[in-house]
Order: sequence, then C-alpha cells, then structure tokens
Amino acid sequence: MRCIVIDDEKPGLDLVCNYLNEIPFVQTAGVFQDMAEALNFLVSGHVDLIFTDIELNANINGIEFIKSLPSPPMVIFISAYDQYAIDGFSLDAVDYLLKPVSKERFFKAVNKAYRTFLMKTSPKTAAEPEPEQTPAARQPEYIFVKVENRLLKVFLSDILYVKGFGDYVKLYLTGGKTLLSLMALNSLEAVLPGTFSRIHRSYIAAMDKIDEIEHKRIRIGDALLPIGESYMKSFFGKI
Repeated sequence: MRCIVIDDEKPGLDLVCNYLNEIPFVQTAGVFQDMAEALNFLVSGHVDLIFTDIELNANINGIEFIKSLPSPPMVIFISAYDQYAIDGFSLDAVDYLLKPVSKERFFKAVNKAYRTFLMKTSPKTAAEPEPEQTPAARQPEYIFVKVENRLLKVFLSDILYVKGFGDYVKLYLTGGKTLLSLMALNSLEAVLPGTFSRIHRSYIAAMDKIDEIEHKRIRIGDALLPIGESYMKSFFGKI
C-alpha cells in the first residue's frame, strides 16, 4: 500500500514516518512539507493512501486540498484540532487522528485502511458471492516479515505463535522453524487477522493451533504460553 505524508512541521512528519517504518505492508512513497510538491507527486505517480495535517502553511488547508483532487485516494487526517473532524469524515476519510497520536491508535487507523485496500485490490470472479457473505475471503493468506536485510513471505497457516522481545518478534512456525524479525509485537498484531489472538503482552497465538487451555495457560504443541490478566476477557470471548 503506497502512501505519502504531508505536514508542514518536521516533528509531525518524523513521527508518522517512524510509525510507518514498523508496518511491513505500507511503502512510504513520499514525504512533503510543501503542498505543491505533494500535488505534483500525486499527478505523476500512484498513491493508495494520504496522511495529511489540516492546518498547513499554505493557501489551502488539508481538507480543501483533498477536495481539490479529482480522484483522491484514501486519506487519514492528522490534526491538533478536533473542529475539522466532521468535515474530514464528510470526505469519507478512513480516520481522523488527534495529535499527539499514539502508536496503537495510529496502527488501528492504518489497519482499517489496509482492509479497504485489500477489498479493492483482491481479484473477484462473477461466481464469487459478495464480500459480506464471505468475510474470511478478505483475509490475507500471508505476510512479509523483515529478517536481516530481506523480506520473507510467511504463510499465516504456518504460524503457531509469536513472542515479542522489545523491538523484535520471534515467529514460531510449523515444522519447528523460527524467524527473528525487527518488528514490534504491536505492529505485527495490527497486521494479523482475527484468527490470531493477543494472549499476553509478550505473546500472540494462532487460535486454530491451540491444543489445550489450562487455567491461565494454553498449550500449542510442546509450548506452554501464559494468558495475561488483561487479555483474559478478549481471549475467552474469542474462544
């Protein structure tokens, strides 16, 4: 999913770009402090998603800028002010984020955009039912994770569980394989579909791979994983 970021203040740009660097399914195609440069880029290249501030040092604000585009891509507005929210959502914005934006709130907005992106780009045949009749069909079959200097395709069906180690995650796969990736556990959680569940601050488990639930632990194969108190309700709700 190709995106650009527009903000006339560098700290705002840097924060958004740092968040985006942790999300493997987003490519930051351009970063702009000048509205005219952003417009030229949009005219010359394909973009799926725009992140833009609203009050910019320009002749038009972010909302007016989106209105001026003949075929605007998806947009997520980021502003220090909430009075523009109604105008923003009237343009079918994916989301409206208030500064300072937390990482969890940002990932939630991007994940919402990604679901829309998948629905738009997934191939369909005339024989297929409508998306609302087959929600599972919209789920991706694989993700790409960064391992050293490579991006490796990992099929979701191969993931047993994931453990977080600060800025890294370790994926435990079928066949006894493991992968260590430079990625925060929260970032990976935002990518994974509902067939996975966060069970602990350090663990995400594949629901269909759980063999046994014992008090505050689950067993997947030979591994016993703890269920954190704060994750009990959501986990057992899925069960």
